[in-house]
Amino acid sequence: MSEPRRSRLINSSRIIHRLWIEDQLSRADLAIRLGLTKSSISNIVNDLISLGIVIENEVLEASPKGGRRAIGLTLNKAYFHVIGIEIRSDSYTALSIDLEGKVLFSQTKPKGFTAKTFRLEVCDLIESLCKSLEGMQRHLLGIGIGFSGVIDAENQIIYRSVSLDFQQPFDFQKEIASHFPFPVILENDANCGAWGEVVFQRKQKLKNFLFVLIEFWKRYEVQTASPQPTIGLGFGFDGKIYRGSSSQAGEFKSVCNREATSLQQVQIPDGVSVSEDGEALHNYIQEICQNLAFLINTLDIGHVFIGGTIEPFASFMPDMLRKELKANSLIQSDGNCQIQFSSLGYDAVSFGAAALVLDKVLMNLEPLNENSAKQAVPLFHLLS
Repeated sequence: MSEPRRSRLINSSRIIHRLWIEDQLSRADLAIRLGLTKSSISNIVNDLISLGIVIENEVLEASPKGGRRAIGLTLNKAYFHVIGIEIRSDSYTALSIDLEGKVLFSQTKPKGFTAKTFRLEVCDLIESLCKSLEGMQRHLLGIGIGFSGVIDAENQIIYRSVSLDFQQPFDFQKEIASHFPFPVILENDANCGAWGEVVFQRKQKLKNFLFVLIEFWKRYEVQTASPQPTIGLGFGFDGKIYRGSSSQAGEFKSVCNREATSLQQVQIPDGVSVSEDGEALHNYIQEICQNLAFLINTLDIGHVFIGGTIEPFASFMPDMLRKELKANSLIQSDGNCQIQFSSLGYDAVSFGAAALVLDKVLMNLEPLNENSAKQAVPLFHLLS
């Protein structure tokens, strides 16, 4: 690709990203924001208008200093869409959203996923979703997938997953993503929930927060068993997701569970079903809150979002967490921590997986190295 062509495509991507962040800007505003000449902006914007990506809106008010009134530019929300998928051991949730986070399609179905069938099942699911959404006549930016396990997001490798029985490293990029012409990006499910809060609350400039994902799953091949609870944590610091030095940040095991070989995150007595026993559920959530209180107070986290299967504990968990925050504090204070349930609800992971794609595609302005195994495809490749 010639350097002028490459520069033009990169600047096209920068314009789209800036309009996505700020909703509506004039050509002059874009030139100032991006440090480009007005003529360069006008030429690129005209191309984007002809493609249908950008549309002209009402005339904006003139500045206090006077001068000509400018025409506002916004993204055509009907041009792109993104697919987000949450994969569980017993089911999946898939949705399609536009650039503003409006849900265009949503589907939850029972389906078994295990390490043995993962490649085939996921590829079939992606192909099926793409085919069923062809009628939308929108350009697909990519697909994000949220998954419970230890994941090297940079290299797209699954190292371990208890719920789906991954015991050996699985190269997601090689085995799945490389088979598709658009980005397919994998991330830990709790981190996906955190991504959703970061990206779709971008105008509020969310900084330091904790995303708590609590869900109840059961192995697909054992339908008579009671659903088992799972907990994942996603940390956001300075507006970015923190993954840790070995991609294991957010992997949760209660400090009260002292059995070294136990695979339970919170120990549950034999024969007790947390999903069916009210007292057991209360004790389970309380132990989680005790662990969370230590983290929140120690790290001075200002926002906590709770997502997943929240209905069983929605009535009491926020107050319980505030109580534990005070008990864990030397000054008997909850630190004015804002605790709220994710507005994305049960779709928090699939919604956040789609948000991850937007972050990777809209914000990455460097060309993809053809020899690289990473799938951080920049938006301007779609424009070429």
